[in-house]
Amino acid sequence: MNEFENMIDRSSPSPIYQQLKEIIKRKIEDGEFMPGERIPTEFVLCDMFGVSRAPVRQALRDLVDEGLLNRQQGSGTFVNRKIGETATPLRVIVPEDLWIAPLRQAVKRCNEDSAGKGLILDVRAVGRPQLHDTILSAVGRGEAPDIALIDWAWVREFADLHFLKRLDIIDPQWSSAFKADLFPAFVDKNSPDLYGAQPEANVSVLWYRKDWLKAEGQEPPRTWSDLVRVARRFKSRVEFPLVFAAGRNARETTTYQMLPFLWSAGGKLFDGGVDLDEGVVTGLQFIADLVHKYRVASPDVATYAWDEPARLFASGSSVLAVGGSYEKPLIQEESGWDDEAFRNMTGCIQIPAATGGLPATVAGGMVYVIFRQTRVAPQALAVLKEVVSPEAMRRFCVETGRSPTRVSVARTLDTERGWFSRRVSELMEGARPRWDIPEYARVSVQIQLMIENAVTGRTTPQEAVEKTRDVLRAMFA
Repeated sequence: MNEFENMIDRSSPSPIYQQLKEIIKRKIEDGEFMPGERIPTEFVLCDMFGVSRAPVRQALRDLVDEGLLNRQQGSGTFVNRKIGETATPLRVIVPEDLWIAPLRQAVKRCNEDSAGKGLILDVRAVGRPQLHDTILSAVGRGEAPDIALIDWAWVREFADLHFLKRLDIIDPQWSSAFKADLFPAFVDKNSPDLYGAQPEANVSVLWYRKDWLKAEGQEPPRTWSDLVRVARRFKSRVEFPLVFAAGRNARETTTYQMLPFLWSAGGKLFDGGVDLDEGVVTGLQFIADLVHKYRVASPDVATYAWDEPARLFASGSSVLAVGGSYEKPLIQEESGWDDEAFRNMTGCIQIPAATGGLPATVAGGMVYVIFRQTRVAPQALAVLKEVVSPEAMRRFCVETGRSPTRVSVARTLDTERGWFSRRVSELMEGARPRWDIPEYARVSVQIQLMIENAVTGRTTPQEAVEKTRDVLRAMFA
Protein backbone atom coordinates (compact mmCIF):
# COMPACT_ATOMS: atom_id res chain seq x y z
CA MET A 1 0.00 0.00 0.00
CA ASN A 2 1.39 3.45 -0.95
CA GLU A 3 0.99 6.79 0.82
CA PHE A 4 -1.89 7.85 -1.46
CA GLU A 5 -3.93 4.73 -0.73
CA ASN A 6 -3.70 5.64 2.96
CA MET A 7 -5.61 8.84 2.19
CA ILE A 8 -8.75 6.80 1.44
CA ASP A 9 -10.67 5.68 4.53
CA ARG A 10 -12.61 2.61 3.38
CA SER A 11 -14.41 2.37 6.72
CA SER A 12 -15.76 5.91 6.39
CA PRO A 13 -19.46 6.45 5.61
CA SER A 14 -18.32 9.06 3.06
CA PRO A 15 -18.29 7.56 -0.47
CA ILE A 16 -14.89 6.97 -2.03
CA TYR A 17 -15.62 9.38 -4.88
CA GLN A 18 -16.42 12.11 -2.33
CA GLN A 19 -13.14 11.47 -0.49
CA LEU A 20 -11.28 11.66 -3.81
CA LYS A 21 -12.97 14.98 -4.57
CA GLU A 22 -11.80 16.46 -1.28
CA ILE A 23 -8.25 15.17 -1.75
CA ILE A 24 -7.99 16.72 -5.23
CA LYS A 25 -9.51 19.97 -3.93
CA ARG A 26 -6.87 20.13 -1.19
CA LYS A 27 -4.11 19.55 -3.70
CA ILE A 28 -5.42 22.47 -5.76
CA GLU A 29 -5.71 24.71 -2.69
CA ASP A 30 -2.22 23.75 -1.51
CA GLY A 31 -0.73 24.56 -4.90
CA GLU A 32 0.27 20.96 -5.65
CA PHE A 33 -2.03 21.13 -8.69
CA MET A 34 -1.57 24.59 -10.19
CA PRO A 35 -4.05 26.61 -12.34
CA GLY A 36 -3.66 25.56 -15.96
CA GLU A 37 -1.79 22.37 -14.99
CA ARG A 38 -2.90 18.93 -16.17
CA ILE A 39 -3.73 16.55 -13.35
CA PRO A 40 -2.89 12.82 -13.48
CA THR A 41 -4.98 10.67 -15.81
CA GLU A 42 -7.85 8.52 -14.57
CA PHE A 43 -5.69 5.41 -14.85
CA VAL A 44 -2.88 7.01 -12.83
CA LEU A 45 -5.32 8.21 -10.17
CA CYS A 46 -6.77 4.69 -9.93
CA ASP A 47 -3.28 3.31 -9.37
CA MET A 48 -2.31 6.06 -6.92
CA PHE A 49 -5.33 5.59 -4.66
CA GLY A 50 -5.93 1.88 -5.21
CA VAL A 51 -9.52 2.36 -6.36
CA SER A 52 -11.58 1.43 -9.41
CA ARG A 53 -12.25 3.76 -12.30
CA ALA A 54 -15.91 4.49 -11.39
CA PRO A 55 -15.26 6.65 -8.26
CA VAL A 56 -12.40 8.44 -10.02
CA ARG A 57 -14.66 9.34 -12.95
CA GLN A 58 -17.42 10.52 -10.60
CA ALA A 59 -15.01 12.69 -8.57
CA LEU A 60 -13.57 14.32 -11.70
CA ARG A 61 -17.03 14.83 -13.21
CA ASP A 62 -18.22 16.63 -10.08
CA LEU A 63 -15.11 18.84 -9.99
CA VAL A 64 -15.64 19.76 -13.63
CA ASP A 65 -19.28 20.64 -12.86
CA GLU A 66 -18.11 22.80 -9.94
CA GLY A 67 -15.69 24.68 -12.20
CA LEU A 68 -12.47 23.54 -10.50
CA LEU A 69 -11.44 21.34 -13.43
CA ASN A 70 -11.99 21.43 -17.17
CA ARG A 71 -11.64 18.67 -19.74
CA GLN A 72 -9.82 19.26 -23.01
CA GLN A 73 -10.59 16.68 -25.66
CA GLY A 74 -7.50 14.66 -26.50
CA SER A 75 -5.33 16.51 -23.96
CA GLY A 76 -6.60 15.57 -20.52
CA THR A 77 -8.11 17.22 -17.46
CA PHE A 78 -6.73 20.53 -16.24
CA VAL A 79 -7.09 22.77 -13.21
CA ASN A 80 -9.23 25.71 -14.29
CA ARG A 81 -7.10 28.79 -14.93
CA LYS A 82 -9.81 30.92 -13.33
CA ILE A 83 -8.90 29.38 -9.98
CA GLY A 84 -5.69 31.38 -10.12
CA GLU A 85 -7.65 34.55 -10.82
CA THR A 86 -9.58 34.30 -7.55
CA ALA A 87 -6.57 33.47 -5.40
CA THR A 88 -3.47 35.47 -4.56
CA PRO A 89 -0.31 33.82 -5.94
CA LEU A 90 2.58 33.59 -3.48
CA ARG A 91 5.82 33.35 -5.49
CA VAL A 92 8.63 31.51 -3.70
CA ILE A 93 12.15 30.42 -4.67
CA VAL A 94 13.85 27.59 -2.76
CA PRO A 95 17.09 25.66 -3.42
CA GLU A 96 15.69 22.10 -3.32
CA ASP A 97 12.39 20.23 -3.45
CA LEU A 98 12.56 19.16 0.20
CA TRP A 99 11.48 22.66 1.26
CA ILE A 100 8.26 22.62 -0.77
CA ALA A 101 6.13 20.34 1.42
CA PRO A 102 6.42 22.54 4.56
CA LEU A 103 5.47 25.58 2.45
CA ARG A 104 2.41 23.79 1.07
CA GLN A 105 1.36 22.83 4.58
CA ALA A 106 1.85 26.42 5.76
CA VAL A 107 -0.20 27.85 2.88
CA LYS A 108 -2.92 25.31 3.58
CA ARG A 109 -3.10 26.33 7.26
CA CYS A 110 -3.20 30.01 6.31
CA ASN A 111 -6.03 29.33 3.87
CA GLU A 112 -7.96 27.37 6.49
CA ASP A 113 -7.74 30.42 8.75
CA SER A 114 -8.96 32.66 5.91
CA ALA A 115 -12.57 32.49 4.77
CA GLY A 116 -11.51 33.42 1.23
CA LYS A 117 -8.85 30.72 0.93
CA GLY A 118 -6.80 33.49 -0.58
CA LEU A 119 -3.31 32.07 -1.32
CA ILE A 120 -2.04 29.77 -4.02
CA LEU A 121 1.59 28.65 -3.87
CA ASP A 122 3.83 29.26 -6.89
CA VAL A 123 7.15 27.72 -5.81
CA ARG A 124 10.29 27.02 -7.82
CA ALA A 125 13.36 24.96 -6.79
CA VAL A 126 16.42 26.29 -8.62
CA GLY A 127 19.31 24.29 -7.16
CA ARG A 128 21.69 25.43 -4.44
CA PRO A 129 24.62 26.46 -6.73
CA GLN A 130 22.34 28.74 -8.79
CA LEU A 131 20.34 30.18 -5.91
CA HIS A 132 22.29 33.39 -5.23
CA ASP A 133 22.60 34.45 -8.87
CA THR A 134 19.00 33.50 -9.69
CA ILE A 135 17.68 35.76 -6.96
CA LEU A 136 19.94 38.66 -7.91
CA SER A 137 18.83 38.39 -11.54
CA ALA A 138 15.15 38.29 -10.57
CA VAL A 139 15.49 41.37 -8.38
CA GLY A 140 17.37 43.19 -11.12
CA ARG A 141 14.53 42.51 -13.58
CA GLY A 142 11.95 43.73 -11.08
CA GLU A 143 10.64 40.18 -10.75
CA ALA A 144 11.74 39.34 -7.23
CA PRO A 145 9.80 36.53 -5.56
CA ASP A 146 7.62 37.30 -2.59
CA ILE A 147 9.66 34.88 -0.47
CA ALA A 148 13.00 33.13 -0.97
CA LEU A 149 14.99 30.69 1.11
CA ILE A 150 18.61 31.87 1.25
CA ASP A 151 21.81 31.04 3.12
CA TRP A 152 22.06 32.75 6.50
CA ALA A 153 25.32 34.37 5.38
CA TRP A 154 23.56 36.25 2.57
CA VAL A 155 20.92 37.97 4.67
CA ARG A 156 23.04 41.00 5.58
CA GLU A 157 24.13 41.41 1.95
CA PHE A 158 20.55 41.42 0.65
CA ALA A 159 19.40 43.68 3.48
CA ASP A 160 22.18 46.18 2.79
CA LEU A 161 21.11 46.27 -0.86
CA HIS A 162 17.58 47.16 0.33
CA PHE A 163 16.11 44.01 -1.20
CA LEU A 164 14.34 42.84 1.95
CA LYS A 165 11.49 43.83 4.19
CA ARG A 166 12.04 43.93 7.94
CA LEU A 167 9.81 41.40 9.65
CA ASP A 168 9.99 43.35 12.90
CA ILE A 169 8.30 46.29 11.18
CA ILE A 170 5.52 44.14 9.69
CA ASP A 171 4.84 42.48 13.07
CA PRO A 172 6.99 43.81 15.97
CA GLN A 173 5.40 41.66 18.67
CA TRP A 174 5.86 38.34 16.89
CA SER A 175 9.40 39.26 15.79
CA SER A 176 10.48 40.11 19.31
CA ALA A 177 9.17 36.82 20.70
CA PHE A 178 10.73 34.82 17.85
CA LYS A 179 14.18 36.44 18.30
CA ALA A 180 14.11 35.80 22.04
CA ASP A 181 13.72 32.07 21.37
CA LEU A 182 16.62 31.69 18.89
CA PHE A 183 20.04 30.19 19.55
CA PRO A 184 22.55 33.05 20.12
CA ALA A 185 24.52 32.21 16.96
CA PHE A 186 21.62 33.36 14.79
CA VAL A 187 20.55 36.65 16.24
CA ASP A 188 21.92 39.96 17.43
CA LYS A 189 19.75 40.52 20.49
CA ASN A 190 21.04 44.10 20.78
CA SER A 191 19.53 45.04 17.41
CA PRO A 192 15.79 45.27 16.77
CA ASP A 193 15.92 44.38 13.08
CA LEU A 194 14.82 40.95 11.89
CA TYR A 195 15.11 40.30 8.18
CA GLY A 196 14.36 36.60 8.05
CA ALA A 197 12.82 33.56 9.70
CA GLN A 198 15.13 30.56 9.98
CA PRO A 199 13.34 27.18 10.06
CA GLU A 200 16.39 25.00 10.71
CA ALA A 201 20.04 25.10 11.66
CA ASN A 202 23.07 23.01 10.91
CA VAL A 203 26.70 22.84 12.00
CA SER A 204 29.95 21.85 10.36
CA VAL A 205 31.10 18.49 11.71
CA LEU A 206 33.64 15.73 11.36
CA TRP A 207 31.79 12.58 10.31
CA TYR A 208 33.43 9.31 11.33
CA ARG A 209 32.65 5.66 10.77
CA LYS A 210 31.73 4.56 14.26
CA ASP A 211 31.85 0.88 13.35
CA TRP A 212 35.30 1.10 11.74
CA LEU A 213 36.83 2.99 14.66
CA LYS A 214 35.31 0.61 17.18
CA ALA A 215 36.72 -2.41 15.33
CA GLU A 216 40.20 -0.87 15.51
CA GLY A 217 39.88 0.24 19.13
CA GLN A 218 40.06 3.90 18.14
CA GLU A 219 38.31 6.88 19.70
CA PRO A 220 36.97 9.76 17.58
CA PRO A 221 39.78 12.29 16.99
CA ARG A 222 39.61 15.34 19.27
CA THR A 223 42.85 17.04 18.19
CA TRP A 224 44.75 17.57 14.95
CA SER A 225 47.34 14.97 15.96
CA ASP A 226 44.52 12.51 16.71
CA LEU A 227 43.02 13.24 13.30
CA VAL A 228 46.26 12.41 11.51
CA ARG A 229 46.89 9.33 13.63
CA VAL A 230 43.40 7.88 13.16
CA ALA A 231 43.42 8.62 9.43
CA ARG A 232 46.80 6.93 8.99
CA ARG A 233 45.49 3.87 10.83
CA PHE A 234 43.15 3.23 7.90
CA LYS A 235 45.58 3.88 5.02
CA SER A 236 45.77 0.16 4.36
CA ARG A 237 41.99 0.02 3.98
CA VAL A 238 41.34 3.11 1.85
CA GLU A 239 43.83 5.21 -0.08
CA PHE A 240 42.62 8.53 1.35
CA PRO A 241 40.88 8.05 4.71
CA LEU A 242 39.94 11.74 5.10
CA VAL A 243 37.84 13.82 2.69
CA PHE A 244 36.81 17.49 2.65
CA ALA A 245 36.09 20.30 0.19
CA ALA A 246 38.92 22.79 -0.33
CA GLY A 247 38.36 24.80 -3.48
CA ARG A 248 36.16 27.21 -5.38
CA ASN A 249 34.29 24.40 -7.12
CA ALA A 250 32.51 23.64 -3.83
CA ARG A 251 31.73 27.34 -3.33
CA GLU A 252 30.38 28.23 0.12
CA THR A 253 30.81 24.64 1.31
CA THR A 254 34.59 25.13 1.30
CA THR A 255 34.35 28.16 3.58
CA TYR A 256 31.85 26.38 5.81
CA GLN A 257 34.01 23.26 6.18
CA MET A 258 37.45 24.86 6.48
CA LEU A 259 36.80 27.87 8.75
CA PRO A 260 36.87 25.75 11.94
CA PHE A 261 40.49 24.74 11.24
CA LEU A 262 41.46 28.41 11.01
CA TRP A 263 39.48 29.35 14.12
CA SER A 264 40.84 26.45 16.18
CA ALA A 265 44.39 27.62 15.48
CA GLY A 266 43.44 31.00 16.96
CA GLY A 267 43.09 32.58 13.54
CA LYS A 268 41.43 35.98 13.29
CA LEU A 269 40.04 36.92 9.93
CA PHE A 270 37.80 39.86 10.86
CA ASP A 271 37.91 41.52 14.24
CA GLY A 272 36.77 45.04 13.55
CA GLY A 273 38.75 44.97 10.32
CA VAL A 274 40.67 42.64 8.02
CA ASP A 275 43.16 40.63 10.10
CA LEU A 276 44.21 37.25 8.62
CA ASP A 277 46.89 36.75 11.25
CA GLU A 278 49.42 33.98 11.94
CA GLY A 279 46.69 31.74 13.33
CA VAL A 280 45.12 31.68 9.86
CA VAL A 281 48.50 30.69 8.39
CA THR A 282 48.80 27.88 10.94
CA GLY A 283 45.35 26.54 10.15
CA LEU A 284 45.89 26.79 6.41
CA GLN A 285 49.26 25.03 6.69
CA PHE A 286 47.62 22.10 8.48
CA ILE A 287 44.93 21.80 5.79
CA ALA A 288 47.64 21.69 3.11
CA ASP A 289 49.69 19.22 5.19
CA LEU A 290 46.77 16.79 5.31
CA VAL A 291 47.23 16.48 1.54
CA HIS A 292 50.95 16.85 0.94
CA LYS A 293 52.75 15.96 4.18
CA TYR A 294 50.54 13.36 5.85
CA ARG A 295 48.91 12.15 2.59
CA VAL A 296 45.67 11.22 4.29
CA ALA A 297 43.58 13.39 1.92
CA SER A 298 43.61 13.42 -1.87
CA PRO A 299 44.93 16.39 -3.90
CA ASP A 300 41.50 16.24 -5.59
CA VAL A 301 39.92 17.92 -2.54
CA ALA A 302 40.70 21.22 -4.30
CA THR A 303 38.28 20.31 -7.10
CA TYR A 304 35.53 18.47 -5.19
CA ALA A 305 31.92 19.57 -5.68
CA TRP A 306 30.05 20.57 -2.56
CA ASP A 307 28.52 17.10 -2.01
CA GLU A 308 31.55 14.97 -2.99
CA PRO A 309 32.98 14.45 0.53
CA ALA A 310 29.64 13.19 1.87
CA ARG A 311 29.18 10.83 -1.08
CA LEU A 312 32.69 9.39 -0.69
CA PHE A 313 32.09 8.89 3.02
CA ALA A 314 28.75 7.19 2.41
CA SER A 315 30.21 4.85 -0.21
CA GLY A 316 32.91 3.59 2.17
CA SER A 317 35.73 5.37 0.32
CA SER A 318 36.76 7.22 3.49
CA VAL A 319 36.56 6.77 7.24
CA LEU A 320 36.49 10.50 8.10
CA ALA A 321 34.79 13.39 6.32
CA VAL A 322 34.55 17.09 7.10
CA GLY A 323 31.00 18.14 6.30
CA GLY A 324 27.76 19.50 7.64
CA SER A 325 25.02 18.01 9.77
CA TYR A 326 22.59 18.74 6.92
CA GLU A 327 24.26 15.92 4.95
CA LYS A 328 22.53 13.16 6.93
CA PRO A 329 19.81 12.54 4.28
CA LEU A 330 22.42 12.58 1.50
CA ILE A 331 24.62 10.07 3.32
CA GLN A 332 21.64 7.79 3.95
CA GLU A 333 20.50 8.03 0.33
CA GLU A 334 23.98 7.23 -0.98
CA SER A 335 24.65 4.41 1.50
CA GLY A 336 21.18 2.89 1.68
CA TRP A 337 21.24 3.00 5.49
CA ASP A 338 17.99 3.40 7.35
CA ASP A 339 17.95 5.55 10.48
CA GLU A 340 18.98 2.71 12.79
CA ALA A 341 21.88 1.68 10.54
CA PHE A 342 23.00 5.30 10.20
CA ARG A 343 23.01 5.67 13.99
CA ASN A 344 25.09 2.51 14.40
CA MET A 345 27.52 3.26 11.56
CA THR A 346 28.29 6.94 11.97
CA GLY A 347 29.10 9.61 14.50
CA CYS A 348 29.77 13.33 14.29
CA ILE A 349 31.78 15.73 16.42
CA GLN A 350 33.10 19.26 16.23
CA ILE A 351 36.17 19.79 14.04
CA PRO A 352 39.22 18.62 16.05
CA ALA A 353 41.34 21.17 17.88
CA ALA A 354 44.76 22.56 17.08
CA THR A 355 47.53 22.18 19.66
CA GLY A 356 46.60 24.52 22.47
CA GLY A 357 43.32 25.35 20.75
CA LEU A 358 39.69 24.29 21.09
CA PRO A 359 37.39 22.28 18.80
CA ALA A 360 35.36 24.54 16.53
CA THR A 361 32.28 24.45 14.35
CA VAL A 362 30.35 26.81 12.09
CA ALA A 363 26.66 27.46 12.67
CA GLY A 364 24.72 27.67 9.44
CA GLY A 365 21.32 27.23 7.94
CA MET A 366 18.78 28.59 5.50
CA VAL A 367 16.55 31.60 6.13
CA TYR A 368 13.21 32.64 4.65
CA VAL A 369 13.18 36.31 3.65
CA ILE A 370 10.47 38.59 2.21
CA PHE A 371 11.38 40.93 -0.64
CA ARG A 372 10.54 44.62 -0.79
CA GLN A 373 9.03 44.20 -4.24
CA THR A 374 6.25 42.00 -2.84
CA ARG A 375 2.68 43.25 -2.73
CA VAL A 376 1.55 40.62 -0.26
CA ALA A 377 3.88 41.18 2.70
CA PRO A 378 1.27 40.43 5.45
CA GLN A 379 0.25 37.18 3.73
CA ALA A 380 3.88 36.23 3.15
CA LEU A 381 4.70 36.76 6.82
CA ALA A 382 1.66 34.72 7.83
CA VAL A 383 3.09 31.79 5.85
CA LEU A 384 6.54 32.23 7.40
CA LYS A 385 5.01 32.24 10.88
CA GLU A 386 3.48 28.87 10.12
CA VAL A 387 6.72 27.47 8.66
CA VAL A 388 8.72 28.39 11.78
CA SER A 389 5.99 27.56 14.29
CA PRO A 390 7.14 25.11 16.98
CA GLU A 391 5.09 22.23 15.57
CA ALA A 392 6.21 22.71 11.95
CA MET A 393 9.84 23.29 12.92
CA ARG A 394 9.95 20.18 15.10
CA ARG A 395 8.40 18.01 12.40
CA PHE A 396 10.70 19.26 9.62
CA CYS A 397 13.88 18.97 11.69
CA VAL A 398 13.13 15.45 12.86
CA GLU A 399 12.30 14.34 9.29
CA THR A 400 15.46 15.88 7.78
CA GLY A 401 17.99 15.52 10.62
CA ARG A 402 18.40 19.25 11.13
CA SER A 403 18.39 21.22 14.36
CA PRO A 404 15.65 23.64 15.40
CA THR A 405 16.73 27.28 15.61
CA ARG A 406 14.32 27.82 18.48
CA VAL A 407 15.71 26.81 21.86
CA SER A 408 12.24 25.92 23.12
CA VAL A 409 11.76 23.42 20.27
CA ALA A 410 15.21 21.86 20.74
CA ARG A 411 14.35 21.12 24.37
CA THR A 412 11.27 19.11 23.36
CA LEU A 413 12.98 16.76 20.87
CA ASP A 414 12.34 13.10 21.45
CA THR A 415 15.44 11.12 22.44
CA GLU A 416 14.64 8.35 19.96
CA ARG A 417 12.93 9.68 16.83
CA GLY A 418 14.61 13.07 17.19
CA TRP A 419 17.99 11.75 18.37
CA PHE A 420 20.03 13.27 15.56
CA SER A 421 18.39 16.68 15.82
CA ARG A 422 19.18 16.61 19.54
CA ARG A 423 22.80 15.80 18.74
CA VAL A 424 23.05 18.74 16.36
CA SER A 425 21.44 21.00 18.96
CA GLU A 426 24.14 19.98 21.44
CA LEU A 427 26.86 20.95 18.96
CA MET A 428 25.02 24.21 18.30
CA GLU A 429 25.77 25.43 21.81
CA GLY A 430 29.43 26.13 20.97
CA ALA A 431 29.02 27.00 17.30
CA ARG A 432 30.14 30.28 15.74
CA PRO A 433 28.39 32.09 12.92
CA ARG A 434 30.11 33.38 9.82
CA TRP A 435 30.57 37.13 9.55
CA ASP A 436 27.39 39.19 9.49
CA ILE A 437 28.62 41.66 6.87
CA PRO A 438 27.13 42.87 3.56
CA GLU A 439 30.29 41.89 1.69
CA TYR A 440 30.20 38.30 2.92
CA ALA A 441 29.67 36.60 -0.47
CA ARG A 442 32.73 38.35 -1.99
CA VAL A 443 34.82 37.70 1.12
CA SER A 444 33.93 34.02 1.05
CA VAL A 445 35.09 33.69 -2.57
CA GLN A 446 38.49 35.08 -1.57
CA ILE A 447 38.72 32.67 1.38
CA GLN A 448 37.92 29.78 -0.97
CA LEU A 449 40.64 30.93 -3.38
CA MET A 450 43.13 31.26 -0.52
CA ILE A 451 42.46 27.68 0.60
CA GLU A 452 42.58 26.33 -2.95
CA ASN A 453 45.90 28.05 -3.67
CA ALA A 454 47.50 26.59 -0.56
CA VAL A 455 46.13 23.07 -1.07
CA THR A 456 47.15 22.91 -4.74
CA GLY A 457 50.63 24.27 -3.96
CA ARG A 458 50.27 27.29 -6.25
CA THR A 459 51.47 29.34 -3.30
CA THR A 460 52.67 28.64 0.20
CA PRO A 461 50.07 29.07 2.95
CA GLN A 462 51.93 32.19 4.11
CA GLU A 463 51.80 33.69 0.60
CA ALA A 464 48.15 32.73 0.15
CA VAL A 465 47.19 34.48 3.38
CA GLU A 466 49.20 37.60 2.56
CA LYS A 467 47.67 37.87 -0.90
CA THR A 468 44.14 37.39 0.44
CA ARG A 469 44.75 39.98 3.15
CA ASP A 470 45.81 42.53 0.52
CA VAL A 471 42.77 41.80 -1.67
CA LEU A 472 40.30 42.08 1.20
CA ARG A 473 41.82 45.27 2.56
CA ALA A 474 41.55 46.80 -0.90
CA MET A 475 37.96 45.60 -1.12
CA PHE A 476 36.96 47.18 2.18
CA ALA A 477 38.94 50.34 1.52
